[in-house]
Amino acid sequence: MPPRYLLLLATLVLYACTLSNPAADTERQVKSVIMRYNQLLADGYRSMNMNPLQEVATVEQATRLYHHMAALGEGKLRMDSALKGITFVKTEYPRPGEAVIQTRENWDFTHINIDTGKKFAEERGFIYEMRYQMKRDGSRWAITNVDTLSGTSTDTVIPWPEKKRPPPEPLYG
Repeated sequence: MPPRYLLLLATLVLYACTLSNPAADTERQVKSVIMRYNQLLADGYRSMNMNPLQEVATVEQATRLYHHMAALGEGKLRMDSALKGITFVKTEYPRPGEAVIQTRENWDFTHINIDTGKKFAEERGFIYEMRYQMKRDGSRWAITNVDTLSGTSTDTVIPWPEKKRPPPEPLYG
């Protein structure tokens, strides 16, 4: 085969390799957004700033997380968490430009007293079953809602303290 044909053949093979499968690209994009979301989520709880989540989530979804983070802060707690593993269980596209992804996630997290810096509660290997709802927003995918389907404790290193409540008042004097 003459060299110019080899060059043409090599060019065609290279071009064919750069063509992508749109379905595989979409799946890769939504998974990437979920991975980035979880990274920004852990960073947001650690720094007590959920604003960066708007990179991959709607303002409404980031605001829901802000409220949870703020509630922890009002209790003088900050959460330090790390995603240890994730499995993408199911991916559906109910309508064009929409995705619903179910995951199984393994997290370690520690609640730290803001005033003292001491650990308040700690979990290792906590298993979450999660559902992410996403919409395509122009050229990007954005997470619109996240639901916890279940959560299972596997290794409670430091349990949450028991609440000390007064005994109930008698109903009839």
